[in-house]
Amino acid sequence: MRILQLSDTHLRGDNKLSFRVVDTKRCLDATVAYLKAMAQKPNIIVLSGDLADSGDLNAYHLLFEAFSALNIPVYALPGNHDRRDRMQTVLQDWCPSDPKVAPHICYTVEKDDLRLIVLDSMHPGSHSGHFFPAVESWLVDELGKRPDVQTLLFMHHPPFSTGLGVMDEPFENQLRFADVVAANPQVRLCFGHMHRPIITQWQGRLCVTAPSAAMQIDLDLSPEGGDTFRMEAPGYLLHHWEKQTLNTHVCQIPTDVTFAGPYPFAGSVNPVGPSA
Repeated sequence: MRILQLSDTHLRGDNKLSFRVVDTKRCLDATVAYLKAMAQKPNIIVLSGDLADSGDLNAYHLLFEAFSALNIPVYALPGNHDRRDRMQTVLQDWCPSDPKVAPHICYTVEKDDLRLIVLDSMHPGSHSGHFFPAVESWLVDELGKRPDVQTLLFMHHPPFSTGLGVMDEPFENQLRFADVVAANPQVRLCFGHMHRPIITQWQGRLCVTAPSAAMQIDLDLSPEGGDTFRMEAPGYLLHHWEKQTLNTHVCQIPTDVTFAGPYPFAGSVNPVGPSA
């Protein structure tokens, strides 16, 4: 089983550059062309948030058209730059949300010996991560259904400190989430948001963050760091589950890399919509 995790495409639907610099539509086209040419295609693709740059409706239509051509099951979750209502309108099949935890986009993908749990950590208008009581109750119930099965838990916002200055914002109800994670040794946590591959251990569990499929945050570990990006190689994570072994590979997408920057994250918003 090969699960390919793509994150932070930041696609715009108005033909403008994301953060006034990045042609994210061109990045998307390069990514899809690369996936089409893969000799060993993934069984599943997970898009771990910030699909759109500012929740633009047309961005989701462009994403749907691009990835539908691959004929690979796609699952998606929202990031702080997304709008839940528009995702669920356009990407309904990619967001099979459990109505018990609405409006949050949370659901489980069951395989024989592997589970994928998708958890919504977004709050409209906020840049940082959140763990709401309703999501907590849902997650505890879901994890309790098959506690002996290896589980990949996908969220957008990591709850741990990364050293990337301004990106290390408070994670609401972090201690409650930590208790749930610590009680479930079958879980590996997979995040987006950081625009860099980061591997760490938190609450005794392995955690990984995916690089962006567009631009990477500049590796500045000062208190002011984390607020600029460079045009490094776009990338993804490949979670490979075989013979009861789960490996996570950090991979790059071949493009013309310039390493230009650093550029500020300017010109996009954390949208507030009807799901606020």
